Parts: sequence; C-alpha cells; structure tokens
Amino acid sequence: MAQSKKVVATLKDKNMKALAAFAHPAKGVRFSPYGYINTESDLVFQRSQIPSLMLTRRTYVWGAEDGSGDDINLGFPAYFNKFIYDKDFARAPKIVYNRVAKQGNTIVNIAEAYKNAKFVEYHFAGTKKFDGMDWRSLRLVFEKSGKNWYLVGISYDQWTI
Repeated sequence: MAQSKKVVATLKDKNMKALAAFAHPAKGVRFSPYGYINTESDLVFQRSQIPSLMLTRRTYVWGAEDGSGDDINLGFPAYFNKFIYDKDFARAPKIVYNRVAKQGNTIVNIAEAYKNAKFVEYHFAGTKKFDGMDWRSLRLVFEKSGKNWYLVGISYDQWTI
C-alpha cells in the first residue's frame, strides 16, 4: 500500500522519471487499457524507456477499443490521459488491496496474469446521472524482488459494453 501511494502520486504529477524508479528492473511495466490483462499483446516498457514516454511523438497500438474493436492507436500522452489518469486517482474515495472493487462485462484476470503479485485498486463509483456506468478504476500491480516491491503493471478499467 505504501508503494502504491507513492506511485499514484507520481502518476498524478506525470513524473515519468520518478515512475521509472518504481518499475521492475527486469520485467518493466505492462500497460493494460481494460481489466483483461493480455500478456501477449499489452505493451510493456522497460525502466530505461519510461522517462521519455511523455516526450515521444510515436504512436502505439495499445489494444482494441471496447465496443468497436478498433485499434487504440495513441501516443503515450493521449493514452495516459484516457487510460491511466482520467480521474484524480490519488484522491479516489475507495481504495482496495488485492481485490477488485468493480468490474463490467470484461473479464478481470489480474490474478491469473500476475500470479506472484499484489495489486491496489483506486476506484471511483459511477454517478446517479449515468446509472453508475461512468465508474473508473486504476489498478497498480506489484511484484516482490529481493526485499523490494516493484511496479509491473498499470491496468485501467471502466464500464464496458
């Protein structure tokens, strides 16, 4: 939990250099746009790549857009604003440890994808105006190596069609 608080604060500040220090030194960090972790195609960035992600103009295919199936073809800054930090997760009203606070139609396979990991979910419940379908979650996944816990995954989740 202590490590996740530091990471979410780093994300809030968009401090990619600081985020890199939390990344697993061998595995890097996997970015998943939805609750289903695709270990074959979700993008993984190594510790050395993370500091420059906000500066790059390169676009990546991050997966498939829910509903349409179209490629999520975005540069990192746009991906960050849509699939990582579209709410102030540092002030999330609900924070849960090693369990899923909410899920939509998408299978949440975080325990299977990260067998030796722990995760913290930062959750915003949906509003009455949208019958709760505007909920958002950010899950930070950590694995222990030696005496330290390292970030291995950032998974965003929301209501899906």
